[in-house]
Amino acid sequence: MANSRTVSAAATAAFLMLLPGAASAGHRHHDGVSVSTGHDPRQCSDITMEFSGEPAARAEERRTIPAVAGQPLRIDSSAQSGVRVRGADRPDFEVLLCKGAPDAGTLPQVTAASADGRLSVRGPASDDWYGYLLITAPRGAAIEVDSINGPVSLSGLAGRVSVRSQNGPISLSDCPGEIDAEAQNGPISVRGGAGKLRVETRNGPIAVALSGSSWSGAGLDARAVNGPVSLAVPSDYRTGTIVQSLGHSPFQCRGDGCAAVRRTWDDDGKKIELGDGPVLVRLATENGPVSVRTGASSRDDEDDDD
Repeated sequence: MANSRTVSAAATAAFLMLLPGAASAGHRHHDGVSVSTGHDPRQCSDITMEFSGEPAARAEERRTIPAVAGQPLRIDSSAQSGVRVRGADRPDFEVLLCKGAPDAGTLPQVTAASADGRLSVRGPASDDWYGYLLITAPRGAAIEVDSINGPVSLSGLAGRVSVRSQNGPISLSDCPGEIDAEAQNGPISVRGGAGKLRVETRNGPIAVALSGSSWSGAGLDARAVNGPVSLAVPSDYRTGTIVQSLGHSPFQCRGDGCAAVRRTWDDDGKKIELGDGPVLVRLATENGPVSVRTGASSRDDEDDDD
């Protein structure tokens, strides 16, 4: 089992792949197994899986899960699986399981299991296999994700969503719903400008890229402990935004907009305030550096990816 230092290094590497300008996201499950995805995987061919540097044997499995009013879909992401959930105009959950293993004989043992509102990926006792879930969900669906080591990526979700990750990265893109995301040892990436979002990391970084000129909804509260925080914000962003750090970690602001920020520097920490509207966006870190880039947005970053 990887120790905490190894996990932290792996989480930071995954976080760097989620930063603005990265064309793909990568995740190393354990020694000898690596998985990488494109910017917005829609099918299994968009995902690369390797075992000990060799392409995996591949297979797919599809199923549909009805959406039950008042009942969330609970997704259990094991140590050998990752999850990508995309909101769409549909009444049910479409599930595509992308399987990988060193040999084709293992693939029939890797399967998606669903019962009583819970979805999981099961496989043989050995860890020489991987199952990546690509899920298309109703936009307003309630969803709960519990992940161990695999990446979790969410986009276009307007319902109530809860995500808990032990060691894997979490990515949120254009999710205007009520989102509660927490990573114990992994990074969190946020793109967009709407919703009620609370994100927290205990030993990992947070990257936020805002879009538009103002926040729509209750706001964003992002907090990191023992991890860096970065913010990319458009130059004309009006919503009140506060970024602060506790302690003596480095604090950097780049771009023309930095000349107009309001700064508070004291022995306990540093804080800058942007925008002139109500404060709806808050980023904070304890024991981590801060990087703010003005004149940028999540849309600019996506253009860089193309």
